[in-house]
Amino acid sequence: MVETQKSSTALQQITSNDVSTICSKCGEKILNVMTADENKVYHPHCFNCSDCGKTLAGGFFYKSKNSKSDESTITSRNSLAEPLRFCEICYKKVAPKCARCHNIIEASSIVWEDKKFHETCFTCWGVDKNGVQCQKPMKDEPVYPLNDKWYCKICFDKLDTGVSAAARDILSQKCRKCYKEFAPGSLVSEYKGDYYHPTCFICSQCNTSIASKSFYHQSKSDDQQSEAKFLCENCHIKNAQECAECKNKIVNGEAIGFEGKQYHRSCFTCQNCHNEIGTAHFFKTKDGKYICQQCSLQQQHDSPTK
Repeated sequence: MVETQKSSTALQQITSNDVSTICSKCGEKILNVMTADENKVYHPHCFNCSDCGKTLAGGFFYKSKNSKSDESTITSRNSLAEPLRFCEICYKKVAPKCARCHNIIEASSIVWEDKKFHETCFTCWGVDKNGVQCQKPMKDEPVYPLNDKWYCKICFDKLDTGVSAAARDILSQKCRKCYKEFAPGSLVSEYKGDYYHPTCFICSQCNTSIASKSFYHQSKSDDQQSEAKFLCENCHIKNAQECAECKNKIVNGEAIGFEGKQYHRSCFTCQNCHNEIGTAHFFKTKDGKYICQQCSLQQQHDSPTK
């Protein structure tokens, strides 16, 4: 699909052959009749439909806001620098269409689930007991999808879907990653108040699903708008730092950092009493070992005085 606007152009007669007028498409001089669009001039036979090649000079045409390189489905005769232009017939083939009424969308549209709709078509599908359709406009409203249709909250609550009130609240949410709605009956993963499709709740490194599995929260940002990042257990182990004492990966538990090195808490111990030092005061010996404050004081007390 391409976004277009309707335009028109007129033929103009060049009165003098001495006028140096160059066609913006073929680069050759225009000697007799030309047509213009957006401060550019063309031979009439160069100003043509991007799909069928029919000349558009002297009539109405539809011009795309997309560049030719953005629309791979069009077999265009225009250069890459030229915008896409279409005659009336070809425009009907490429114009965006409403996913509900299937008519061409000329003005503004609503995008939902990667589909475009007329604003007047994106309304609640609910029907009351008398057969009267709700047709509430759903723009900027919570959408409750069911079987390729969508409903406002009032109409959805009246449906016999077997969906609990808590599940209905989830249905009004959007996936934290893809920002799409949840379909009734689908599985949902939740983490700290955010909801995800299981296919979206994945390891940020290997892209495998971590739904119903152990994982590690990788994000360090306080920005609520930033995307949370997670690591599966295998990737967490691969990325884990190595303990400077035992040389094993520091996977679980708090790590102790000192002089640019990381240690398991259980490995960062006093060389005398072998108790964990943790974050308490300690001293480094000449041979690079560590002793706790209590052992250091004991050594000073036991050392002979000269």
